[in-house]
This record gives sequence, structure tokens and C-alpha cells, in this order.
Amino acid sequence: VAVWAAGNGPLPITLQLIESLGSKGGQADAQNMARGRIAIDPWLRVLGGDGKIIALGDCSCIVEGQLPATAQVAGQQGEFLARLMSKNYNLDSGMEEGIFLPPTRDVSQKRTLAESISSFAIQSDEYAAPFQFLNLGILAYTGDGSALAQLQVTPSDGGRVKGKGKLGFGLWRSVYLSKQISPRNRLLVLFDWGKTKLFGRDITRL
Repeated sequence: VAVWAAGNGPLPITLQLIESLGSKGGQADAQNMARGRIAIDPWLRVLGGDGKIIALGDCSCIVEGQLPATAQVAGQQGEFLARLMSKNYNLDSGMEEGIFLPPTRDVSQKRTLAESISSFAIQSDEYAAPFQFLNLGILAYTGDGSALAQLQVTPSDGGRVKGKGKLGFGLWRSVYLSKQISPRNRLLVLFDWGKTKLFGRDITRL
């Protein structure tokens, strides 16, 4: 009989940062919800960090709405933060006590022609929009050629495609292949799957 209990807990460096911030910026008050994670605002700025500290991924918790601790969330947060930085937003602006204001664009940085055209078109480039998570679905391989899949096709709850067993396994593999970084990787993965189907799994390296 095998009993396996797994979970995740905060790293010591995360707890040290929370302790060092104390009640500054509402960090301590937010711990009732964050539970050992770093409380951040909708622009991923750490509460009490004056906009100079950014946190993302499963070590953080957005105070206006918790998100699942998955790689999908962390990846989208990383892309969001990269856009803010590449467009020269002042992340330390709008960090007044208890009020979350959007970062403003750094006026000392010159815009490119493309950025100027984009700003004119959307009429909202001066202030950064908050982070919005786009749920693309959940996949879980359950072994023996079976999987569970829930893919989000449209934003509404009715826009979900669900599959289990062989159908879920097909969805899981199609998404897995599409996420490979190059055609070469896709071919290698397909070759490995074919080899496993014919000769079984290679357990010599376990």
C-alpha cells in the first residue's frame, strides 16, 4: 500500500519578504486571504513595495481575486509584465495607501512610431490595464492512454469542451504537440510516442 500526500507551501524567502514588509501597504491585512503568499495588486506590484517589487506565479496572490497556482497563470503574468516593461510604464506610480491606481507611461521615454499609432487608435495607452487571466483549460494525464481534458473555447461557462479517456488523451496530446517550441521538437516527440507504442516505455534511465 502506498500513501502519498503532496502539497505546496511558501518558501522561506517568501515568508521573509512578507515579514519584512509588515503592515506596510496592507500586506499584513491581506494575509488572511493570501495565507503565506505575497499579496499583490492587479498590476502584480507587491503591497508595501512602493512599486519597486514585483511578484508573480504561485508565490503571489492578487488581492482583488485569487487565481489558481498553475503554470498557465504564471506564464500569462510573465507576458503581461514584459509588456508593461517594454512599453516603459512607471510601476512605482499609483501606489497610494489602500488605493490601486494603474501605472502610467514614463514620459521621459520616447515612443516609437508604432506605439504612437497604437496609442492614438485605442485612446487608453496612458494608463496600463490590470492583469486579466485567460483560462485556456485544464489537462491531466491519468495513465494507460487516458487523460482528462477541459478546454476553454469561449469565455462563457458553456464554451468548454470536455473529454476523458481516449478522447481526453487525444486532446491532451494535440495541445502538448502545439506547445512545442519548434517543428524539430514536435517530430522528436512524435517519434518518441511511436517508439513507446511499438516497444514500450524505456525505464533504463529511471
